[in-house]
Amino acid sequence: MPLMKRRKVFACKTETTIGTAETLTATEGVYNAYQLMVQPQIPMELRESQGSFANLAAVPGGRQGTATFRTDLCWDGTNVEPKWASVLLPACGYVDSGSGVFTPRSEAPGANVKTLTIGEYVDGKRRLLTGCVGNFRFVFPTGRMGYIEWSFQGVWAGETDTAIITPTYPSDTPIRVASCPAASWDSVSLIFEQCVIESGNEITMRESPTAASGYINGIITSRKPKATCNPEAYLVGTQDRHGLWTSQGFATFALTLDGSSTSTIGFSAPRAQILNVQQGDRNALVTDELEFQFSRDGSTADTDLSITFTPTA
Repeated sequence: MPLMKRRKVFACKTETTIGTAETLTATEGVYNAYQLMVQPQIPMELRESQGSFANLAAVPGGRQGTATFRTDLCWDGTNVEPKWASVLLPACGYVDSGSGVFTPRSEAPGANVKTLTIGEYVDGKRRLLTGCVGNFRFVFPTGRMGYIEWSFQGVWAGETDTAIITPTYPSDTPIRVASCPAASWDSVSLIFEQCVIESGNEITMRESPTAASGYINGIITSRKPKATCNPEAYLVGTQDRHGLWTSQGFATFALTLDGSSTSTIGFSAPRAQILNVQQGDRNALVTDELEFQFSRDGSTADTDLSITFTPTA
């Protein structure tokens, strides 16, 4: 009997012990996830035979895997933060530093940064990853629904015939990128058609000879957060973007979205620097195709980007 692609469900859970699989239930499936794909990455070591062009049996190498999916940018505006933030962001190195303010941490998984067990249920079969860490990519298309693209890397734990779970899915309304209280760099408005903010984490796998897979877990070893956007071009007198590019100008990048009622989700980078600016064209309007690097604020570590959830007053 064929397996139906549309009968997929995503679930994940923060691991108590790094790299040790958590039990997944319907409680851990409370996401509206799209384009879900969990794939193994197991290199095969080929072996040449003697006396002919044939090969000997290949030997599988380390067993790792990836999970990619997309979620709505949504929040009911009343809780401190949505489930995707409290569970997925810490596995991308961003931790709630207090009252719904997420900032990056330069440290291994443990007390703050977390690892995840991720499951993909496909019409009666489950694919499982453990020890997962990852990256986010927030996409803000003007006038349309914002969304988040997630990619995680971890230890491949195989697939089994497992009944599909039946979660209670979130009913939060996705946030539109409109009526934004802030969209600016250096206090000058960014009138863009789309903006993307990326975590830019570098991920490696921790090898271990005692693990059956050859790995314990994934680990974030560096990051290069950035933003790209395509705002309308300005005269030099309004904002000299090319001059600021070549003079290494730093300024605050700010983007705040209206959520439910009076709630907001804010993205702030106090030292955003233009890495590239090229002329573009959008419906016969001149645009600047901008790429920003988010750097730390002076000597204070882990201040390159913050994500702030402000509940309804």
